[in-house]
Amino acid sequence: MRVSLLFVGDEVVDGLVENTNASFMKSFLASVGVKVEDVVEVRDDVSMISELLRFLSNYADGVFVCGGLGPTEDDRTREAVADFLGRKLVFVEEIWRDIRSKFEARGREPREEHKRMALIPEGARYVLSSRGLAPAFWVRDKILLAAFPGVPWELKELFPKVVGELCVMGSDFFKVYKTFGLKESEVNTLVKEALGTLGVRWGTVIRDAEVWVNVKGNAKLEGLVDSVLRRALGENLFGMDDEELSRVVGRLLEERGLTLAVAESCTGGLLAHLVTNVSGSSEYFRGGVVAYLDEIKEKLLGVDKKDIENYTVYSHEVAQQMAEGVRKLLGSQVGLSTTGIAGPAGALPGKPVGLVYVGVSIDGRVDSFEFRFSYDRLGNKMAFAKAALDVLRRRLN
Repeated sequence: MRVSLLFVGDEVVDGLVENTNASFMKSFLASVGVKVEDVVEVRDDVSMISELLRFLSNYADGVFVCGGLGPTEDDRTREAVADFLGRKLVFVEEIWRDIRSKFEARGREPREEHKRMALIPEGARYVLSSRGLAPAFWVRDKILLAAFPGVPWELKELFPKVVGELCVMGSDFFKVYKTFGLKESEVNTLVKEALGTLGVRWGTVIRDAEVWVNVKGNAKLEGLVDSVLRRALGENLFGMDDEELSRVVGRLLEERGLTLAVAESCTGGLLAHLVTNVSGSSEYFRGGVVAYLDEIKEKLLGVDKKDIENYTVYSHEVAQQMAEGVRKLLGSQVGLSTTGIAGPAGALPGKPVGLVYVGVSIDGRVDSFEFRFSYDRLGNKMAFAKAALDVLRRRLN
């Protein structure tokens, strides 16, 4: 299947926002064997959008449109799609109820202009976002045409769901197996050996240091595929489809009735951010300390100054003391820590950029683990935080 990607918005064309959606969509589609023919950006103009849809439809089996589905007057994608298809826009009560319920949950009232987001082309199918307001919708007519919100976290939720239904091209199931702890090449080898000649299509993709395996095939093979992949990936498999590592860890903490505190150096609060992204995390998360300076590690967390001098802050000894220190400080059953070198500067002899130590203390039993990554500074910080969550996941399983 060949598709074209069309990104809508003056802010995208003018370069006021970085189009991270393009790289996400291209990478995801490549992982499921869908070829991207064109990537085009266009302003918020109905005639320009609809004209580009007509042009792109001559060369591709489908067009995926991203952006322009908001409530304001300059959000023109739905009108342009309707014009291209020659269909009228219809108001969908279920979408409007979903929008209203989300406003009510926030203690607010929707405005009249928010009703625009409940309009979709007649006959289109749609999928609601769990947190965002605008749904994604799609139509099979002259071509396959799908439209997605441009907010990155909304797109990342909705895109795999829609692609799983639209782009499998005759397959009856589509699953994403999410792993942490192995390199992409290692996952590729395990999956290749496990699936052998089963006759399913699959691909791997890296997402924030996680390695995802996207599999599609005949529904009769789904149970067998699931069984062999779970066995092959083992404890490295942490979730399926839209499951997130932080949610898996949160569920394990709740099931065991444990509370968590975190002590962070190199991740600068990112670990606590991921933990608290989960709704209901207040049931198990007590808080965190960003102990960036050595003196803060010593005074707040009780890290031994001599251990810092002897082993540096990038060490098993310091990671363990940070985890135990924050557990005691905040009165939790579990303490989790990160200390490492995110880069690009800061490397020491034998301590390269990308090195991180994760400490974990559960009711006084303390361990630590060493990891090495090779991303840029932001990529390393995310990998460090994910490594800490994965350490805790494995300890709680």
